[in-house]
Amino acid sequence: MPMSDKPKAKLTAGTTTVSVGDRVTLICSVEKSAGWKYEWFRRTSYLSEYRLNDGENGEIRVSQGGIYRCRGSRGEPAFYSDTSDEVNIYITFSNKVIVTQKPSWSQIFRGETITLTCEVQGDEGVQWMYEWRTPQSQTSWRNNKDWTITASISGEYSCKSRSTYYSYPSTNWSEALSLSVSDKPKAKLTAGTTTVSVGDRVTLICSVEKSAGWKYEWFRRTSYLSEYRLNDGENGEIRVSQGGIYRCRGSRGEPAFYSDTSDEVNIYITFSNKVIVTQKPSWSQIFRGETITLTCEVQGDEGVQWMYEWRTPQSQTSWRNNKDWTITASISGEYSCKSRSTYYSYPSTNWSEALSLSVSGVLMFLLF
Repeated sequence: MPMSDKPKAKLTAGTTTVSVGDRVTLICSVEKSAGWKYEWFRRTSYLSEYRLNDGENGEIRVSQGGIYRCRGSRGEPAFYSDTSDEVNIYITFSNKVIVTQKPSWSQIFRGETITLTCEVQGDEGVQWMYEWRTPQSQTSWRNNKDWTITASISGEYSCKSRSTYYSYPSTNWSEALSLSVSDKPKAKLTAGTTTVSVGDRVTLICSVEKSAGWKYEWFRRTSYLSEYRLNDGENGEIRVSQGGIYRCRGSRGEPAFYSDTSDEVNIYITFSNKVIVTQKPSWSQIFRGETITLTCEVQGDEGVQWMYEWRTPQSQTSWRNNKDWTITASISGEYSCKSRSTYYSYPSTNWSEALSLSVSGVLMFLLF
């Protein structure tokens, strides 16, 4: 090379194709001479050429696609070599893109809120933008990989990603996630039995068929109590001892999505308990003016609070809390009782078999 000819910088690249997120080494040199510092330049199809700020020692590592050149400078004032030939660095996307769904239920119902996520595997160190393709439309690019939607129609959802560096191409579309959207379901309420003896319990089961993730709410009303929500049974099963009209519904997700409420189930409380009247003292002959106590005994009454009503030869009492009734004997006749739980939703028992009380005249004592 004649001494008067200006040298030309040489740019070499480890590779001209690199996966997004990786880097490639570029080396600039001016052969057979020393003392050079180096300047680097980059442009794209839509960005004019600009100078990079690093790499004076002749080597840089880049992660952006684009068209690169370099030149050397030395001395004061600076003497510049001719600029190198261009090297085009291409960014490829080996990253796999997948769509995930949360909650991951296989069955989604119209009106439910779900979140779709565009996952770029091996995306360390890269800032991504995301685009979605739905059964109805295609979204614009957005910065958030999560996309929360209200389910409306069945179909396939896919996404693709692109680095926020515009010089990168986008990934291919992901494999589609197939979303099955059904009409709102109706809860189903089943009962072990609809008739239960007072003091016993019956199991109620609420379910929303062919779907998962539900919690359950229970409601009860009677002919004189408006409907109210019970405090237990989120797992879909409760045991109840009160009669009444029951309904249930399922809820899932955040915000909560509710199924339609179940049909009503009426639980009837029956009294298989036998009621008997006992007398104390148990003398067969009672005299007018004597004090005796009648007791209304409910057999098999464990765990139940009772009220009692009495029927006498002369009248019928009001309901009272005490099963014992102390009276002063006055007339002969039949005495019977019946019981009712303090839960007003329970009916009363039948009347007991009557206790026949024989009351004689006043006992006279003879003194000798």
